Amino acid sequence: MIAYHGTVVGDIQILKPFAHPLSNLQQPVVYLSTIKALSVIYIWNKRYKWMTYEIRDDGMPVYNETFKNGLSYFYSGVKGYIYTCDANFYPEKDNTRSNIVISKEPVEIRNVEVVENAYERILKFESERQIVINRFDELSDEIRRREQKMVLDSIRNLELWKMERPLSDFVAEKFPDLWEEALRSL
Repeated sequence: MIAYHGTVVGDIQILKPFAHPLSNLQQPVVYLSTIKALSVIYIWNKRYKWMTYEIRDDGMPVYNETFKNGLSYFYSGVKGYIYTCDANFYPEKDNTRSNIVISKEPVEIRNVEVVENAYERILKFESERQIVINRFDELSDEIRRREQKMVLDSIRNLELWKMERPLSDFVAEKFPDLWEEALRSL
């Protein structure tokens, strides 16, 4: 099976299993996607993750901006790499995204694509109809409500109000109304 791993880390020969202390992983694994366009979403240089994508029933990845110019905020000017791997991967346990696969063992890299600017590469994938970008200003009321609920749930479930995670500052800054609403409901 061919799968892709997007990262800001270059010069990797073998992808090694890893589990960040703040992640929800039970054990170290290598995360990959069977969708190359989605791997660019993981080229990330922030100290936290804010992944707002879904996979349509037809397999198309859809990125939803949760705030104005969010795609540019996260990806503009970010250099990274897409590693192509070929191995026996396994679906992530309890994962609703069938395009995410894992390996508990190190994974050899077959090819690497240098991505000079992740934002531009995402836009290229969009123009090639390999990913859909829902801009914040174009979100339907239903998607906005769903995204707002996700923000509120993140504040509550991750206990962001304690300000112990790098994600806390980001959420408080970008979603001040939702932040205040969540604090009032504690």
